[in-house]
Amino acid sequence: MSDDRFLAVTKDIKVVIWDLDETFWKGTLSEGGITPVQAHIDLVRDLVDRGIMCSICSKNDLEPARAKLEELGIWDRFVFPHIDWTPKGQAVKSILERMQLRDENALFLDDNHLNLEEVKFFCPGIACIDASGATDGSRPDLSGLAALPQLAGKDDRDHSRLAQYRVLEAKENDQKDGNLNNEDFLRQSGIELKIITDFDDKMDRVLELINRTNQLNFTKVRVTTEAQKAELAELLRIPGVHAGLVQVKDRYGDYGLVGFFCIRRRFNGTTVHHFAFSCRTLNMGVEQWVWNYLERPQFQIATPVASPLDTPATVDWIRHVEEFGATASATDDRHLCLVGGCDLQQVSFYCGTRRDEFVNKPDDNGIIIRYDDAGFFLNPRDKSIANHWVLRNVVGHTLSEMEALDASLASADVIILSMLFAFLTPNLFTYEAQGEVDRYLTTLPPKRLTGLVRNPQMAIRMLRTLHHLRLDEASHLELVRRCFEKAAAAMRPDATLFILGTSDSFGPQAERSGPQRTAYNRMCRAFCDSHDRAYFIDVDAMIPRDEFVDSDHYTRKGYFRIANFINAHVMPLAKAS
Repeated sequence: MSDDRFLAVTKDIKVVIWDLDETFWKGTLSEGGITPVQAHIDLVRDLVDRGIMCSICSKNDLEPARAKLEELGIWDRFVFPHIDWTPKGQAVKSILERMQLRDENALFLDDNHLNLEEVKFFCPGIACIDASGATDGSRPDLSGLAALPQLAGKDDRDHSRLAQYRVLEAKENDQKDGNLNNEDFLRQSGIELKIITDFDDKMDRVLELINRTNQLNFTKVRVTTEAQKAELAELLRIPGVHAGLVQVKDRYGDYGLVGFFCIRRRFNGTTVHHFAFSCRTLNMGVEQWVWNYLERPQFQIATPVASPLDTPATVDWIRHVEEFGATASATDDRHLCLVGGCDLQQVSFYCGTRRDEFVNKPDDNGIIIRYDDAGFFLNPRDKSIANHWVLRNVVGHTLSEMEALDASLASADVIILSMLFAFLTPNLFTYEAQGEVDRYLTTLPPKRLTGLVRNPQMAIRMLRTLHHLRLDEASHLELVRRCFEKAAAAMRPDATLFILGTSDSFGPQAERSGPQRTAYNRMCRAFCDSHDRAYFIDVDAMIPRDEFVDSDHYTRKGYFRIANFINAHVMPLAKAS
């Protein structure tokens, strides 16, 4: 038979808050003996096994109540108990705030009608059940709550959620004892954060974070149907998509997998598809740290959310690690220099956050500038050409960027080059400067060249000034090899150089230019073999076919494999023989 009292429960419940006298047990503790209700003891144990927490709000003296609950063997199943003689409305509100839960996900049980109304006043969304008569047999006990779908929970017989709330309790006690403000307390907490990018075996947790988080879900895009799950799986395969699960630990314990992000970087900006975090790390700065880590992408936040992303602006109390307990993340202070196509941004995401990126991007008119250009490496750095009309209006990159490249090559810990375009392009030109002919090189991508010549005056001037340079294959390869030589000559003795190869046997581009790609890979491999601390990245050998999107682009897992190779070969001394 259904219990009409339970109709008050309409939302999923994450915490049940119990009164004690005449609710959890029969009798009043302060006025004499009490009689345990075994069904309620069993219900508390059952709920905690489902990951649903139980708390206490009781007008009693703390020590006698705790002693009785310890005697019953159930004290250790309750979190954030409030046992004193203060009013219950504000007490329940405080419990939920300390647990970082919303009132609509809470259930309050009490035998006193006035207490129930008071709690509803302070927590309008809470579900309240009148428990009067549940201990003397005049009404059924409360064990029927276990059958409600809103209290189904999720199998948590290892009590991981209970342990997480124990962590919150310990932190709260330490902060009170130390009389610390929140940021000072966080700095002494030793917070470590790990980003897991290979999470195919953890998709259940990804979906849980997307679909069940609210307070810190900044996108609120749900993935519930099979079609939506298939769309997410396809999204995660697209080049330019970065995604990760966020795990957090500190000296109090392991918070588990508390966040998920999925963004897509393109020339015209970054799209944030998912950005969701568990409330268990609320006020720790985790979501702000991740947003800064992702270079603060701008997006329309799906309100309401419990905290803004730009406050605090700096989160200096979280340490990014590759493995928990390590002395430091191997990538934390690593300085990267990237030159080439936009594919390098996919790789560098997993290699470090401190990077100089000379990668393809649109100019102010939306026309692509390419940095995988032999001229960008090899042209003289003459101050007198800074305002040359070709450099300013045609090439796209600037003298200051070429000087920045030189500085980056000389200071970086890791240099990653992707220069296939500089070899395959037919649009290699020279131009005059300071009365010298054929001294300055530039590569114009087809779309850039097309965009420029739409202006008749520009087309005429380019025709008079630019000279098409037609090189045979060997000469063109030698030109690119000279770019590699410049990087190797400039780099520090303890730095490491990586040259990204290309597929010569898979995908439509390889079908069109397979022999040229084979020649390019051969030159790159020979260069690396002859230079200490230089490594060739053989994508055909490294990346499975199902992780190729086309000859030059890979899925997120493919880029992750490249990054793993780079991270594994960055060594403090000379390259191992």
